[in-house]
Amino acid sequence: MANSLRIAVDAMGGDLGPRTTVSALLDFLNSHRQVHALVFGDQTQVGEQLSLSPYKDPTLLSRIEVRHSDSHVIDSDKPSAVIRHKRDSSMGLALQALAAGEAQAFISAGNTGAIMALGLYFVKALPGISRPAICTTVPTISGRSYVLDLGANPVCSAAQLYEFALLGALTASELESIESPSVRLLNVGEESNKGRDDIQQAAALLEADTEINYCGYIEGNGIFQGGTDVIVCDGFAGNVALKTSEGLATMVGARFREAVGRGWLARLALLLLRGPLLKLKVQLDPALYNGAYFLGLNGVVVKSHGSATQTAFVRALEVATAAAEHNLPDVLSPILKHKLNQPG
Repeated sequence: MANSLRIAVDAMGGDLGPRTTVSALLDFLNSHRQVHALVFGDQTQVGEQLSLSPYKDPTLLSRIEVRHSDSHVIDSDKPSAVIRHKRDSSMGLALQALAAGEAQAFISAGNTGAIMALGLYFVKALPGISRPAICTTVPTISGRSYVLDLGANPVCSAAQLYEFALLGALTASELESIESPSVRLLNVGEESNKGRDDIQQAAALLEADTEINYCGYIEGNGIFQGGTDVIVCDGFAGNVALKTSEGLATMVGARFREAVGRGWLARLALLLLRGPLLKLKVQLDPALYNGAYFLGLNGVVVKSHGSATQTAFVRALEVATAAAEHNLPDVLSPILKHKLNQPG
């Protein structure tokens, strides 16, 4: 498969399972001819969705291999129970394919804790990394920023926050070609004496590392202002910030639609401003920022929102492909070995 890559897809994850994941995969493969897919899930359900393909190109379906699984992970499953009883679920089999080198990336819209547990079990962590972090990009006034952790680790030590900062900076440098990404810690104030002990200790670790462009603390209202390439926080604060921003974007969209129906004068004003407003709407659309990396795993593992639409899941597939094309874990591994004094 020269000049191509393969993605392992957990088709059963998410609110609608194959109805979303398989349909999105067909859209994605139609526009990414170099990508192949291993699809894991209930063969009957997956096959039904593939039979509905609107694309006539016979080579598209030839790039999809379906592997049956009798079980799948549900949202209420505890990670410990998944490790004991569902290692051969669609999610587990897809991660095993990634670990075995059969695929260069994995994607699921399923249970976050289960992805973390099975990822650590099968794919393992990169050298020196104690816990992976969920990382995604968010839109800002001047572009976008990488934010991590977004929910994998609600409570973090200072050392883990330092690891997240290192992972985020290396990822931004590789994927965005930023020579020295700026890094800030999310805190309740910008003053050096503010925040919990673990945040202050993490700041001290970052200040001592001259190879990281640490620029101090950032408050929540600065996340979307731009000027910071990487924002680091624990998973509790990160998840709250992410969900709040998504809720705000949804509200703005609802207000936009409401304003359109307020009479001819409002519609005339909106018609005159149609271009800028549509551009703003696109920039704020959460679907365009779907797809989060589990940074710190020794493989490209991407999580989609469980409620993702078909368009949003396509975006997550693009995120996974970009990381795979950059061989992100292979790029990070030797640097982490050196930075974190790991053997090998």
